[in-house]
Order: sequence, then C-alpha cells, then structure tokens
Amino acid sequence: MQKFKISNTALYNILDNVKQQLYSMLANWNDLEFRNALLVLGSEEGTFYEPQNELIANMVVVTIRNSLLEGVSSKSYKEYGSSSYLNDLAIKEITSSAIEYFSKIDLEKASQAIRLSYDFYREKASKYPVAMRALIELSKCTDMNREHAYEPILVETPFEIEEINRNIEQTAKNINSESGIAETFNDSLCSFLKGVKDGKSSIFVTDCFKMNTRNFEKTLKILEFILTHDAQFITCNYLLSNGYVSRRKNLLRASHTADQFFNKIQYLPEISERYKQSLEKLIV
Repeated sequence: MQKFKISNTALYNILDNVKQQLYSMLANWNDLEFRNALLVLGSEEGTFYEPQNELIANMVVVTIRNSLLEGVSSKSYKEYGSSSYLNDLAIKEITSSAIEYFSKIDLEKASQAIRLSYDFYREKASKYPVAMRALIELSKCTDMNREHAYEPILVETPFEIEEINRNIEQTAKNINSESGIAETFNDSLCSFLKGVKDGKSSIFVTDCFKMNTRNFEKTLKILEFILTHDAQFITCNYLLSNGYVSRRKNLLRASHTADQFFNKIQYLPEISERYKQSLEKLIV
C-alpha cells in the first residue's frame, strides 16, 4: 500500500483492521467447521483469484479484501482518510501478493501460536446464530453434493434491523458513494428488507455476497433478518434458508453489468431442483 502512496492515516487504519481480522481467522484456522463457514463468504471471488490457491485466496478475500481496504478503493476514499484512490490493478497486486505470501506458510502451525484478547469473528458470529448455522451448512456443500437440508433453528421472534423501522428516506445519506465496507443500511436495501418483513417477498436476491456488502457483521445481520423471517437469501451461486442450503456446481464470476446478472440468474443448469424453482420465480 505504501507503493500506491496511501496516506498514513488510511494505511494504519487498514493495517489495524486487517490484523484484527487475520489474527481472528488464524486463531480459528483449525476449527474447520467455523473456518469454512467464514471462507464461504470469500469463495465467489477467491475461486477466480490469481495465483490459484482456493483456500488461501478465500482467506485473503475475507480478511484482507473485505476490510477497510475497500474504503480506499471506493468513491468515498476520502472518508477513510486517504488522499488517493486504489484502482482495480492496485487491489489485484495487493491480493495476489498476499496469496503468494500466505501460500508459503503453515497456517495450521501458525494458528497454535495465536493468542487473542479479542476474537473478532467469534464475537460477531455469536450474535447471529441462524445466519452462522446456514453458512456452516452451506460450506459443507460441494460441487458433487450441491444441496443440504438440516434442522432449522427455531426462534421466538424474527431478528429485527433498527434502520428498517425508521423512515426509509432517513436511512442513508450516501447511497451513490457508500463504500462496500460501510455499516449503514441505505434506503434501497431497507426497502428490499422491508418487503421481506411485510411478507411481500420471500426471496432476497443479490449477484454475490460482495455486491451486498463486504462488511462481515452487516452480512450476518442481513442473513439473520432474512432467514428468521422465513425467506431465502439467494446469490447467483448460493441459496440459503433456515433449514436448507444449496450451491451451484461451478461458481460463476461476479457480474459487472445488470445484463450479466440477469443472464446468470437465468442459467439454471448445475443447480438443485429447489434452487432452480426459486430462481424461476425471479425470472418469470
């Protein structure tokens, strides 16, 4: 990042954030169930990262790409203390270097040396049990076994997101420049989620996890809300519900245009019948 002349304020904020996330990931590295649930959030990108090392690439997505690094690669980079903007080529060089570096390290051994005073991922995950269970079960799906039913988690009342209960116009101030790592819920997201809450929609669809948000806790909040309202969360590669998860056999790259997204949603081979039925509801 120094090579790309990121200001010191932004640089140290990013490093602190990445360090917190990376140490937490490594501390949990040998807990395969929990680790894989985290890594599935990076799989729609990591699968296509270079150099190819899916396990490490997914980790780099989750701990490094999905960090305050996103802030300085967005239109709102100045809000993150940076005087310069990181373009796609710079991000690719940073992530590729990280994959090369961590591919040479014995992470199982490194995990044993980590001692945390604060476990970022554990602390966040503990607040959203339905979302985490779905991610754990989703991570068990493979290209050969693409769907999995499990005992749903019963909840007395659906999870609520405070922003949705406010006036929609007051929920976001920077909808056009909001960073993907921002904690805020903009008006369009609140509108979609309100439709789920009001029973007008049983499916929440997004191109991929990163198109929704790169913020870990925000992802869990959205999942917890949708799944506890008996709705489905769907990307072009994954379907999650409270009691059933499924994946596409061969993951598809993130879309760059609305037309690409629509074409992917209509691509029905390589998915389970239940997943297909849900997608067909969206394209009718």
